[in-house]
Amino acid sequence: MWDAKRQFIWLAAGLSLGTFIAYSDAHTEDGTFVPRFFVFMESLVLGIIALLFYLYSRKKQ
Repeated sequence: MWDAKRQFIWLAAGLSLGTFIAYSDAHTEDGTFVPRFFVFMESLVLGIIALLFYLYSRKKQ
């Protein structure tokens, strides 16, 4: 089971890094921002973080 401090650190780091990468990739070659692609990438980041939190927070029996 993770302690609260470690959960907060991983959540903050994952969200900030994931959002930065999603924002960087959401620009086309001519510099136009594509919000639809950003939302798609951000939902993938949030899904991966939620899955990892579920897997690592399960109690071992």
